[in-house]
Amino acid sequence: MIIKYLKIITIIVILTHFANSISAQNNSWTLKKNENGIIVHTRENITTGDIEFKASIIIETSIDTLLKIFYDVDNYKKWMADTKVSEILKKINNTEQYIYFETQTPWPLENRDVLLHQQFKKNNNSSLITLTGKSLYIPHKQGITRIEKAMGSWEFIQLPNNKVKVIYQFMADPGINIPNWVINLFIVDGPLHTLTNLKSIVEH
Repeated sequence: MIIKYLKIITIIVILTHFANSISAQNNSWTLKKNENGIIVHTRENITTGDIEFKASIIIETSIDTLLKIFYDVDNYKKWMADTKVSEILKKINNTEQYIYFETQTPWPLENRDVLLHQQFKKNNNSSLITLTGKSLYIPHKQGITRIEKAMGSWEFIQLPNNKVKVIYQFMADPGINIPNWVINLFIVDGPLHTLTNLKSIVEH
């Protein structure tokens, strides 16, 4: 009987390991862009359909300079790709607030909006800004499709010679009936343009 149970446990362990390996492979990052020092990877969760990107760049600047830009939410729309509206809904304290974005999408699709809980965390040589979707924080707006699920982050890592590695990562449910070419605008071209604009602001 003991041998029988041991065999069952062994089979379960093997199957679990196999399933985890398959899941990891299906959820691996795919390189989409490597242009002007900006690298963009994407991946799709095969279970939920959520799409995620991770973009990175090295900029000649300081973390404090970047944080000043990121505290200025009202001006995000000046450098974040396809952003029509960016504003603070409620400031909790100096490191926590609720923010709102409206994103322009090509006609005939409705613009998208997203509500995010934003938190700032700073260490000696790095800083992390986390973004967590809060879709019910304010009522839906007519003529705009709410992004119901979203999560992301900005990470700044201080490097030698006054340089900072910037890592921008975001995951969202894109909504139904969105063509692939439109999705690519937001998960590939969007972060590419955003990081290009950010670089031009701090290195001008």
